[in-house]
Amino acid sequence: MGAWGPLNFENDTALDLVYEIEEEGANRIKIAIEAVNSREEDSFLDSDLCSEALAAIEYIAAAKDKVSEDFPEDAEEWLTPANKETLLAIRNLIANSKQAIDRIKHNSELKDLWEETEEFEEWNKVLDGLVTRIS
Repeated sequence: MGAWGPLNFENDTALDLVYEIEEEGANRIKIAIEAVNSREEDSFLDSDLCSEALAAIEYIAAAKDKVSEDFPEDAEEWLTPANKETLLAIRNLIANSKQAIDRIKHNSELKDLWEETEEFEEWNKVLDGLVTRIS
């Protein structure tokens, strides 16, 4: 696992997404979340797919002024008032984000990888906190 901590930007995949969002805009956030939700319900979700979705959902929390402690400076610079409005205006983004987090917590390679570590409970708390911040 290319992670160095349980927070959602403490992995290479999430940080790569920051640069992709800078290049592609808010639609890349929506695509990352939909990538999880578009898989069949009993599909086992790849860890990179999950890491991208969680990082994308962090942008939604930040748009609601509930920024995580590890939110990258580059991401903060991208998140101008206009981009915040765009994110909050995308219908179903919050509901879809909650669904993606639930799927990741219950049937994903990322969950299985974290279960093998001493930080599994902390990772679960991070995801629970993210749900609270986007609500």
